[in-house]
Amino acid sequence: MANQAINAAVSQLKQEHIRLCKELARVDEALSVLGSLDSVPGGAAKTGKKAVAVKHKRKISAAARKKMSEAARARWAAKKKEKAPAKA
Repeated sequence: MANQAINAAVSQLKQEHIRLCKELARVDEALSVLGSLDSVPGGAAKTGKKAVAVKHKRKISAAARKKMSEAARARWAAKKKEKAPAKA
């Protein structure tokens, strides 16, 4: 009885797979007719990947990095100063 249920499930999944393949073929055909495959920047549709905007990293000047490190040192020094009397 369990074998029959498994065989029925496998058969049903195969039928669903065939149906989905046909549906995908129709969608691909519709996209090619509309010309969407060629209009995606970077050819993302041809590779099957989504087109994603590239984010550029911000460049921080050496002076800005120096100010940031000095501010961090000052914060840590202040924290260190607060904790020092509590231990003594």
